[in-house]
Order: sequence, then C-alpha cells, then structure tokens
Amino acid sequence: MKKQILNLGKALTRTDQKQVNGGGLANCSTYSGPYCYSDIESNCGSCLEYQALPKEHKPCVLVDYYCEVQ
Repeated sequence: MKKQILNLGKALTRTDQKQVNGGGLANCSTYSGPYCYSDIESNCGSCLEYQALPKEHKPCVLVDYYCEVQ
C-alpha cells in the first residue's frame, strides 16, 4: 500500500517546484499584507482580498484551496 501511495502523481522538476506557492520567483519584499488568505481561518485575509492582490504578490502568501477555485 505504501508503494502505491508513493507512486501517485508525477515528480516535479526544479522549475515546477519554484512555481509552487512561495517557490521563490516572486519579489516579496514589497508585500506587507496578511501571510494567509482563507474564508475559514479568522486570522487570515478573505478570499476576496486574495483575488484583489496583484499577480506578483500572490506567490508570497499561503492561500486556501477554496480561494483559488472561486
């Protein structure tokens, strides 16, 4: 069973890994907002606030899956 779970999906290349949230391609030194966005967590910004973020700041934060699919 463990081998089946470990073989799910595909291995990410180094380029793919850098595009994952927080992967280092963004210049986050200019970002000063909340560190996370979620409509579930009370100490995070809302999904609407996340949608309003400039494209260059979106990789700088943690975001709930539901904010991405809206």
